[in-house]
Amino acid sequence: MDVDTSLKTVGELGRLQTANFLLFAVCITFASIQSNSIAFTIDQSVEHYCKPPPGFTANQTSPLINKDGREAFAGCEMYDVLNGTLTNNLTTCQYGWEYPSEYGATSIVTDLNLVCSRSLLAGTLMSMHFAGFLVGCFVTGQASDMFGRRTVCMTSLLLSSLLGMSISFIWNLELMMAARFLLGLVLPGNTLVVFVRIVEMYSTKNRLLANLLVTFGWVLGLMLVAPLAILLPNWRDLQLVVSLACIPLLPLHWFFSYESIRWLVQKGQVDRAESILQKIAKSKHINCDGGFLLSKPNEGIGLNETDLLTAEEADGKGDTSPAADSGINKIVCTQRRRHYSVLDLFKTRTLVKYSLIIFLCWFVMNMLYFGFMVYSTSLAGNKYLNFFLLALVEAPMSIVNFFILKRFGRRRPLIIFFFACAVFCFIAGFLPTKTAQGTDLAALIVAMTMLGKYFAGATYEVTMLIGAEVFPTVLRNIVTGSSATVGKTATIIAPFIVLLKGVVSFLPMTIFGTLSLVASLCVFFLPETRNKPLPEQYGDTDKLAQDRESAI
Repeated sequence: MDVDTSLKTVGELGRLQTANFLLFAVCITFASIQSNSIAFTIDQSVEHYCKPPPGFTANQTSPLINKDGREAFAGCEMYDVLNGTLTNNLTTCQYGWEYPSEYGATSIVTDLNLVCSRSLLAGTLMSMHFAGFLVGCFVTGQASDMFGRRTVCMTSLLLSSLLGMSISFIWNLELMMAARFLLGLVLPGNTLVVFVRIVEMYSTKNRLLANLLVTFGWVLGLMLVAPLAILLPNWRDLQLVVSLACIPLLPLHWFFSYESIRWLVQKGQVDRAESILQKIAKSKHINCDGGFLLSKPNEGIGLNETDLLTAEEADGKGDTSPAADSGINKIVCTQRRRHYSVLDLFKTRTLVKYSLIIFLCWFVMNMLYFGFMVYSTSLAGNKYLNFFLLALVEAPMSIVNFFILKRFGRRRPLIIFFFACAVFCFIAGFLPTKTAQGTDLAALIVAMTMLGKYFAGATYEVTMLIGAEVFPTVLRNIVTGSSATVGKTATIIAPFIVLLKGVVSFLPMTIFGTLSLVASLCVFFLPETRNKPLPEQYGDTDKLAQDRESAI
């Protein structure tokens, strides 16, 4: 009996499975808050101006500049004061900075004065976080395939809590960068690994619904960031509370969550998988006294993984199966369990093609998603409200996606989503702020940007799903971690692409649109995975490719 059949036998929507789903989904929500709160804990766009010397006010010492159509104090220059007399000579800030804020908010930038000549350090600090995430995607992906999804999730949960709390007490920039890197390193264990863990809980019928709810868990965390930042304007309080909130999840996972049944079977731990299935069946009052007779995986075993030994040589060396009996010595086949790595993604032509396409999609969708978030800071209005609205737009997207993916599959919607995002990027990039007649088009540009963000978020959900459904169980978490590693390089590059707006106004959106268009064309070569069982071995992925070719 295979895993999908076993899951159908015990059912997938019982109390035990639902409790496990919620435990892992909540991990994603908290990881979303921890990851996205960086927008307010670092806050590169913080308002600032030179602190006036004693006896003077900012109105006297700070020159006025035009900032986004309004008058504001210059952030890095002030009128010089010599011998108590104000002059017309401009100089750098001599007495520090003032940071006006509607809610009295602080950030790492305000605490460490990472403005003006030190502003690049704030960008470097943010890059360190995403560089850690980049490395963590690969490390946690490999670790979860070696030690299990649940083990890596719990370890990441503990470490992210401890590192997050430590950050709230650090005042040294170098230590802050190191801690931010390490926090980024462990967070993928509560996002990508958890996503794979949840996908592996379900058979084809309920996998799409599970993906929808997981995505909504991320969006929920994203939506909570702005309200939490308003309630806790001191960034250290925000960082501490968000990190402490993860602690209660640890004992809940220890006592109530269970390991991925698919992973256990692939690792040959059939007894543990049987035990979990029996526990689920018992909780639902299903009689399975005969067991589930799960078979150990032995497809795809090469000569380097199997040795022919005599019975005497094989005695006591694990699982054996008789291959022949010569009458003198019994020849047996001993299977050596092997560990898979990212190199296994390039061992067949089909896997190479699919891997490169998925890598490209992850790179582009991260570039779009994070690029829009950075680009949105130039939009007029309250930064908390803007952040919340950008998060809110993703909530209906998940619901709409559920029905679209259920009706039209994965491949065609992903092609359309990337193409639509490209169209709105080009429109937003080339629209003038005002027409020749003087009509203000700022609102239209904002609307096009929001629509682009909507479809960028839509590509994120579908790309993660189709990537998990194309690759076999033995490689699924590796490809997810490797893809996310490629994608996170885009999050490091995206802020610098947005800076090109100061050189040529339409350049950032043109780059985003072009990349999205290329991704749309490449997705055409992926197979459709709707209503298909999850691949378990190498050959299953090749079957998907054959099904695609026969369907064309």
